[in-house]
Parts: sequence; C-alpha cells; structure tokens
Amino acid sequence: MKLVAISFAALVLPFAIAAADRPPGPPPRPPQEAIDACAKAKQGDTCSFTHRDHQIAGTCEAPPDGSALACRPDHPPPPPPEALAACASAKQGDTCSFTLGDRSLSGTCERGPDAAKPLACRPPRP
Repeated sequence: MKLVAISFAALVLPFAIAAADRPPGPPPRPPQEAIDACAKAKQGDTCSFTHRDHQIAGTCEAPPDGSALACRPDHPPPPPPEALAACASAKQGDTCSFTLGDRSLSGTCERGPDAAKPLACRPPRP
C-alpha cells in the first residue's frame, strides 16, 4: 500500500485512521488549528500550525466542503505512537492492531512514503 496524496482527512488522523471505521459521508473537517492558521490569509499563502505536538507547514486551501480556508500540510503528519508501537517488532505486511482513544483498530504494518521511517500499523481504507 503506497500513500500517494495528502488530504485533509489524513491530517485529522494520520494514515486516515478515522476513515477506517467511519460511516460513509462527508470528509472530516480540518482541525481548528489548521483553520486558524489561515484565518487572515488568502488561497495559496504559506502557513504553519501545531497539531498533536507536531509543527506542520503547508499552504492555505479550501477543504472539499468549501468552508473557510485551512492549512493543508506539505507532508503527511507522522503516525500516532500507538501505530508505531504495534509494529515495533514486526515486518512489513504483518497484521497488527492498536487502540487509539476509544477505538480498536486492525491493519497491516506498512511504511509511509519515506522508506527510512519505521513501520506503522495502517488500517485498510474504506
């Protein structure tokens, strides 16, 4: 599985974890920090914000729902520590599971676009 495009959904929960068991419907809204980063900007301006202790740089763009501009990341955020821990002693393609908040998620151990980064548990996309 190869991550090809960055989306606002990927920002909301890395590796689109939220989409793995979310019912069909509109994509989730960008986090408030991403919206605040573009509050006084125009489409295409550079931006940055902090989300889950990670500094994220990007470009102000309108999300799919056409609401207020939000800072779209230049790169996907790192996976949550729980997803990394689930694959700490695994190899690529192994099955895995972890708990994130009140959700139990299962998937396979995969690498993101940077093959030098450690494996992370990635739930299947819907």
